[in-house]
Amino acid sequence: MTMVPITPHWRQRKALRNEQILAAAFDVFAAHGYAETRLDEVAKRAGVAKGTIYLYFKNKEQLFRAVARSLIQKRFDALVGTFRGTAPELLRELLSRMYSQIVRNDRARSIVRLMLAESGKFPRLSEIYHREIIAPGIKAVRQVLKRGIASGEFRKTPAVEFPQILVAPGILAIVWKLLHGDRHRLDLNAYLQAHLDFVLCSVRKKQV
Repeated sequence: MTMVPITPHWRQRKALRNEQILAAAFDVFAAHGYAETRLDEVAKRAGVAKGTIYLYFKNKEQLFRAVARSLIQKRFDALVGTFRGTAPELLRELLSRMYSQIVRNDRARSIVRLMLAESGKFPRLSEIYHREIIAPGIKAVRQVLKRGIASGEFRKTPAVEFPQILVAPGILAIVWKLLHGDRHRLDLNAYLQAHLDFVLCSVRKKQV
């Protein structure tokens, strides 16, 4: 009989407490911005003593980094290493995941709003966001393009050097939502399909 390992209660409590702090921190960051966020308010919202936060995060910057990291459930670069389909299928899955995890994610958009408003005053915020969110995404798209070129599925394209071009419509959708809310709503299902069609038609190797 196979024994299922049981997670000790203290580890479960620690994981739960970490999640509570991150959820509270997101709410406070989203409501007040980075500059005005105070750890004592995060602690109050999480239902813990302020000192408890320092058992998990040494300062506000590290807490923000953890909040940003928590927004991505499945890292984009990890998908590339495990996907077994064709390069076009992988690129389609990668961009679709971008929409599900970022474009459609209210929490992720709130962090983007914070970044646009405050990264000029706090350059390290943009570095954190770049390291945790943007860089893995750019790396993943570049790897997919290189895989497709090597397999003969994609043509050689300068987009390998500038993967941002391929994800730009998704960024536009985020900004559109931030600016207009539901007043000028995008049909994201149709928009995503248009995005995928545009990208795949652009990079596929033309048949002779």
